Amino acid sequence: MEKLVFEGDKDKPVVDFNNETGVLFLGGSSIPENVLDTYTCILNWLDEYFKDPRPNTKIEFYFEYLNTASSHMIMRIIEKTNVFKESCDKLIINWYYQKDDIDMRDFGYELLDVSDCPINISAKENE
Repeated sequence: MEKLVFEGDKDKPVVDFNNETGVLFLGGSSIPENVLDTYTCILNWLDEYFKDPRPNTKIEFYFEYLNTASSHMIMRIIEKTNVFKESCDKLIINWYYQKDDIDMRDFGYELLDVSDCPINISAKENE
């Protein structure tokens, strides 16, 4: 299995999924024209990863903007963690938002409501 890395752009998210370290980062801006084209490879990669994950896995999200379709895909990622959480010794999920972005903060709490795993929700200073 190889790492999954996309630099991202104004429409598509940054993806840095490292199967060797167990650190999976997804963030930036996500407003792709076709959300399935963007997220299908991410969801498939996660299916493969969770067949033999690192014992300590950390998933980090830090979005500046998500459209509605992308937020549904993030929900699907959280649903996958609910299914596969037992395959990791320790699974940490971090949801970061810009300090003044209440919508992104609130979406983190929505994810917490549907997650069987704890999600750490933290503000970052605007960069």
